[in-house]
Amino acid sequence: MAEATQAEQRPLDEVMLAMDVVDTLRHREILVERELHSDARDRKLIERLREIYASQGIDVPDAVLAEGVAALKEERFVYKPPGRSPATMLARLYVARGRWTKRAGAAALVLALIWVAAQFFVVGPGQRRLKQQVTQLNTEIRGTAERLDALAREATRIETALPDSPTGLPTSLAETFSAQHKIAGQSLRLARGFLASARELVVQPNLDSRHFDAKAPAARQTLQQREALLTQAGGEIDKAQAALAAIMALGKVPAELAAARDAALHVAKADDAKGRARQLYTSALAALKAGDLSTTREASEALNDLRNQLEREYEIRVVSRPDEYTGVWRVPERNPKARNYYIIVEAVTPDGKTLTLPITNEEDGRTYQVNRWALRVDLSVFQNISADKQDDGIIQNRRFAVKRRGYLEPDYLVPTTGGAITRW
Repeated sequence: MAEATQAEQRPLDEVMLAMDVVDTLRHREILVERELHSDARDRKLIERLREIYASQGIDVPDAVLAEGVAALKEERFVYKPPGRSPATMLARLYVARGRWTKRAGAAALVLALIWVAAQFFVVGPGQRRLKQQVTQLNTEIRGTAERLDALAREATRIETALPDSPTGLPTSLAETFSAQHKIAGQSLRLARGFLASARELVVQPNLDSRHFDAKAPAARQTLQQREALLTQAGGEIDKAQAALAAIMALGKVPAELAAARDAALHVAKADDAKGRARQLYTSALAALKAGDLSTTREASEALNDLRNQLEREYEIRVVSRPDEYTGVWRVPERNPKARNYYIIVEAVTPDGKTLTLPITNEEDGRTYQVNRWALRVDLSVFQNISADKQDDGIIQNRRFAVKRRGYLEPDYLVPTTGGAITRW
């Protein structure tokens, strides 16, 4: 401890001289190599050092020279880097932070870009597709469950509404009631069986994406089986619904048909109109007894249309207005050398309203609802009407036919075949 204290108290000049001696020795490597191979030559080395300093005008004590030689041997003033340790590694990293932080930042940026690209182009689309598949399958599962419940409720409703006996029905319709009641009962029993089987096929709701690939195939297979059963149940329920509708119609439709028939007969004045009304009524009643409600409705609508047609009153007039055709002619496809002539007409009521009527086009056989059509006439009629219009631009007598109340067809005042076209 005393030696350390004494060393600390040495003059600074001596320490500096010793350091200079060591530095001189380092710069004189050849001299050192030659003179420091043996300790016996220390004195001679000191003399040489004295001469070097003397030549520079510096007076260095022998003790300082000797201490410098000893310090060089002991490498007292030589810098020795610290050994490897966590502390030195951290220190080096800190010193070189300007260099490695830039590289690390660039590498992090590249990795971030790669990650973003992977998320956007690879992971993102795959996750979106998976999410869509999960949502779609869960929607189908919920839809199937809702459809099952809805079919069960409809079956219950039909059972509740189905009457037990044909109370108040005419005897002629009792057999029809029994047949339709049997159809409804059988269909409902089959539907109940299909629905029960569908309920036994359990499909786990609210699937998530974690185990979707493992659970989805089984869920889809079960779902397809349930859908098949529900389709069969729905078909049977439709049959039961149709049978119930037929049964309910048995009590009110006959009276409605009779009322529509009587209304048409009341208006009809021609025998063909009365015969048509009776024929439609008979057809509708036969369809009702057979449980064919579609045909029944068609016949009932035809009866109402017949009555409306009989009640109409109008004149069929030749169209004669500026910038409008009064007549046209056609070349028939089957006979290119011939021509068919037509006069364009319209139906006008006594109060001046133009009617829209069902007209059958003889060129394609289809019926169109139109307010203007063309009736086929002979060439002479066509020429007469054309000449009448060309005379002064006005057709003197535009009345082509008259439709009176109570009759189906108009009375034609101008000769015509009755054929018509609806486009020209």
